Amino acid sequence: MWAKYRGGVMMQLDPSGKILRQYSDPYAHHDQNHLDDGTLLYTTLEPLTADEAARVRGGIPGSEAPGGIIYGDCIKLVDPWSVSNNSSSADFDGSNGKGGAKLLCVSFDSEGNIIASTRNASGVFIISRQTGEVLWHLTAPVVCQQHCAHQINSAGDILILDNGVFRPEISVPFSRAIIVSRDKQIKWEYKDTTTGGLGFFTPFMGSAQKLENGNVLICEAATGRIMEVTEDGKVVWEFIVPQLQDYKAVMSKDELAEMERIGFSNQSNAIFRAYKYRPEEVPWVKED
Repeated sequence: MWAKYRGGVMMQLDPSGKILRQYSDPYAHHDQNHLDDGTLLYTTLEPLTADEAARVRGGIPGSEAPGGIIYGDCIKLVDPWSVSNNSSSADFDGSNGKGGAKLLCVSFDSEGNIIASTRNASGVFIISRQTGEVLWHLTAPVVCQQHCAHQINSAGDILILDNGVFRPEISVPFSRAIIVSRDKQIKWEYKDTTTGGLGFFTPFMGSAQKLENGNVLICEAATGRIMEVTEDGKVVWEFIVPQLQDYKAVMSKDELAEMERIGFSNQSNAIFRAYKYRPEEVPWVKED
């Protein structure tokens, strides 16, 4: 599975494809933010010590990383903030031998603190960039295996793609996009209301972007679907990725065999995230 999520090289390119900046980390995964001053904020892994690994509950025998090492998620800026050092490992299950929390998203809020989203722990954190202290924590049942948590306005509201996996006391899973205030109240929500929620569900990945016109662009990642919805929940634009592809080009034979064993080797049109840009933001893109 790691072959599907790993990164390695993070770079900035100009419109002609020239590399402006490049940084390598073989354990980088999922998210990166390039700041205007050249600073890079991203998610990566670090090996846990034997004592730290012993505190991680659960796990599937035989699913360990090579060498039996358990990895913990880590945010790297200039000084890394480590999930394993600043959270109770007993709060996270170790079902993937590379670490339990599965940190998928990092960004800055308006005060310069770090917003981090951990899928497996169903938690969104705001972490002091100066001290590493957890300043704010949102968890289930408000969010369940969520993605793409980020601040959207000066009030500090956070837009989240709430995937809805393992939602408490819910028999039929559904996804939603929500805006949550700093007092942890849901101020806005979009979910499918025509099919009991089944019309919008992505068990993994996904994103939501607040647009200048007040609408929200949503990526239903697992189905390759992108849609723009109004504040009152009307879908005004929709696109489904028509191409199907697999991950064979990035996997070793052993990794492919494992993916086939667990039934996860089929072709897919899944996309990680989607963003909408104004024409003036990408002037080099020309319509055919």
